[in-house]
Amino acid sequence: MTSRHILSLLLSLGISLLLLSLLLHGFSVTAEEAARPRLFAILAETSLVCVGLYVLTSLSQALFRTLRYRLILAASVERGQLPSLPHLFIITLSRNMFVDMLPARLGELSYIAMLNKGYKIGADACLSSLAISFVFDLIALSMLLLSIMAWQLAAADFQLWLIGVFFIIILVSAAILFFLYPALQWAGAKLRRFHVADGWLAKLVTLTEDTAAALEQARRAGIVGRVLALSLAVRLFKYFGLYLLFLGVALPSFPGINASPAAVLIALVSAEAGSALPVPTFMSFGSYEAGGALALTALGAAKTASVIVMLALHIWSQLVDYTLGIIAMSLFIFAVGRSTNEDAPAWSKRQKRLFLLAGAVLVAGLAVFALQVRSVSKMGSFRPPKPGEPLPAAEEELKANPILAKLRGVVIWSSNRFGNHDLLMLTLPDRKLSRLTDDPHTDYFPRISPDGSKVVFARSQEPWVSQRNKYAWDTWLLDLPTGKARLLAKNANTPTWSADGRTVYFQRNTNQFIEYTLATGKETVVFETGKNLPFPASSYIETPAWSGARQSLAMTTRKGGPVYSYVVGADRTAREVGEGCELNWSPDSSFLYHVGHDSNNRDNNVFYKVNPDTLERQLWFDSPSEYSHEYFPKMANTGDVLVYGASTGGHEHDTADYEIFLWPIGSPMSNTARLSFHTGNDNWPDVFLY
Repeated sequence: MTSRHILSLLLSLGISLLLLSLLLHGFSVTAEEAARPRLFAILAETSLVCVGLYVLTSLSQALFRTLRYRLILAASVERGQLPSLPHLFIITLSRNMFVDMLPARLGELSYIAMLNKGYKIGADACLSSLAISFVFDLIALSMLLLSIMAWQLAAADFQLWLIGVFFIIILVSAAILFFLYPALQWAGAKLRRFHVADGWLAKLVTLTEDTAAALEQARRAGIVGRVLALSLAVRLFKYFGLYLLFLGVALPSFPGINASPAAVLIALVSAEAGSALPVPTFMSFGSYEAGGALALTALGAAKTASVIVMLALHIWSQLVDYTLGIIAMSLFIFAVGRSTNEDAPAWSKRQKRLFLLAGAVLVAGLAVFALQVRSVSKMGSFRPPKPGEPLPAAEEELKANPILAKLRGVVIWSSNRFGNHDLLMLTLPDRKLSRLTDDPHTDYFPRISPDGSKVVFARSQEPWVSQRNKYAWDTWLLDLPTGKARLLAKNANTPTWSADGRTVYFQRNTNQFIEYTLATGKETVVFETGKNLPFPASSYIETPAWSGARQSLAMTTRKGGPVYSYVVGADRTAREVGEGCELNWSPDSSFLYHVGHDSNNRDNNVFYKVNPDTLERQLWFDSPSEYSHEYFPKMANTGDVLVYGASTGGHEHDTADYEIFLWPIGSPMSNTARLSFHTGNDNWPDVFLY
């Protein structure tokens, strides 16, 4: 491998990673923050068979597009100068990647640049092939629309507005044809009179004349029928592939959506029209979804489903187009580098500088891509974890622990051992395990009322929602004696109780702390970031806990990157406790406790005890056992027992193999009782003792 090949390879990899990073960033900024996890969940549920079929149809469409370019170029380019079919196929795949990168299809210019740079084909021939291809694309589209209208007419479901769309396409096609032939020929003749010798005007005159000549040569070549046939093939394969991809995206998540070929094709054409508008978008995000969603909504689909399906469809299609385009562009750079510098001496001074530049591009691509992947991973798992299986001898070990024999009460936690997370209850001292909820949605964060008769918890609005998604939750109230649950509040997460059991508190929209009065159902916004909390409006409020005795809120939020805990007093002043999360009050509000990192090992979690007056903290608990990645601490109402979850190293709250433990506060840290024995995920326990 020559030095030129190495440079081409490094540059290709760097540019590829940067383009993929831009693609991921485009996904993230297009969708609203609350909808992003839902969007990525839909992407994860997309049928890979349909994606594979879309890849095949994309390659087929690109092949027919290549044959059409080659046919038109052959009319004005000498045969020896014409690129081979494989080389032109590579350029076409690259063009498909760049076409939507800029508004009004300005990405088409990449086709001209690659043909001119790599194969010395003049801009006139390139412009001619692009212009003719575009016109015949419109003509083929008008023929497809005629077919749709005939289909709808036969089905007695005719959309009158399609007539207007059809005539607009015909008029645009006619206008472009008029411009390309009589108008451009006339303009070339008029400009020729200026006799300009040099400068930009001379170049414009020459380009106009040459393009007009190339168009005329194509007209005289007798290729109209073949170009039209290839254009129809391009359109058919394009829309057939997108239709298959639409089915793969929509049906797993929205089985009731209108997926008839006519309806989807109308939506696809509308989306394409939206992306072609001269509006400032990147990769057509926003304009594509608007056009397609408007059509789907007009055909009876729900607005939310229409928008998110079109966005997911756009993401998958762009992902495929960019993957194929990146491969093609890498092959193009490699091929051009080989053909232009076959006998160059290795590692000249200029090449060393180019090598450093290519290396910098590669490092930048790796860094930006890693940041984008990390931001997506922070949204949590987009699929529910495996339910796991019970561990052997669990019942015997549970009954043998002497700590549990002395306690009388219940421990409740969330577990996925039955599929999506449900609530389980372990009664003490008889150690009987029972299932409290049986719902297809995810239940987590149970909190027992001060009298031990009720439980508030968060239930997901979709069957599976990761706990990293702070939005898609409602708060429910479960009556333990009857086992009946009822909805308390929509869009409400991580609920807690007041000391008298008359009020429930929860977080909403990530930045509000709400007070809910049980007797009246009245909601009051107590705190909100950006208003009466000294944090930006975009800051999260995580696991907020209110102390009525101190009139203070314990909360967690992000300060840049790490998670920090704070105490907010009645005067709305926030005092920083330190790095860590899940800050909570003891039952009598005499101290705080939270999850933090071991000062000697950041990978090891410990529990700290915090003085609420001085905010001085000290190590409170760190298990010496292998289950030393502690989370979810919760004190009993009696103040003498702590229940918590711990893993051997797994971190994700709703997917790692956490087990539930109980510790008599003040006893040796090794003096714990294990309550769960299952390889699934157990989390967010609470304990009530009589």
